[in-house]
Amino acid sequence: MIITCPACATRYTLADSAVGPQGRKVRCAQCGHMWWQAPEEDEPVFHPDEVTEFHPAPPPPPPKRASAAKTPAKAPADPGARRRALVGWGIFVALLAAIGAAGYFGRATAVRLWPPAALLYETVGLPVEPPGTGLQLQNVRSEQKTEDGKPVLVVDGQIVNVSEMARTVPPLRVTALGADRQPLKSWTVEPAPPQILPGEVATFRDVQPDAAGALAGVLEVMITFDGGH
Repeated sequence: MIITCPACATRYTLADSAVGPQGRKVRCAQCGHMWWQAPEEDEPVFHPDEVTEFHPAPPPPPPKRASAAKTPAKAPADPGARRRALVGWGIFVALLAAIGAAGYFGRATAVRLWPPAALLYETVGLPVEPPGTGLQLQNVRSEQKTEDGKPVLVVDGQIVNVSEMARTVPPLRVTALGADRQPLKSWTVEPAPPQILPGEVATFRDVQPDAAGALAGVLEVMITFDGGH
């Protein structure tokens, strides 16, 4: 139940059992006024010796205001970080360009090292020239002789660039043929220099030992540009 001080109008909330069925004399803790408080719906019965003092309930705490969320301040842009990022992207693009250029201009070398690459180049519209394109063999000779008391087969010759652009000189495949043009032995020779300009000449010379006598029956020597097969 709620009771109100008749003098200062201070209100109190208390249970019905605190007043009792007969009522009770109470004192206002705010102003000290005393009065007889009867239970609700009942007539007051005065008992002068019984005084109950009630204290007002403390007022509820004021509602807390929600503090505005602080937005973290933006860190100032670091010009050095942006510069480093631009430099990094520049290096990345340059690497991609270099890889692409190496794949384009080094097609012949790539195919020589890995022949299936020719199909990949043709698929993307970059056909690969056969090994030795623009080059021509000349003054090729072979001779069986003895050097330092041992039989050897000497093969030498020249490679001329008959095209209008610089050409890479691929290795040469030398095949010694016997009777009925049957291969007796095959090996590769590296000419020098590895690249020649239009009109320039590269030379090669190879001395193949014949300790087992396998080259004694050589009737012909076939030299081709090696395609890696």
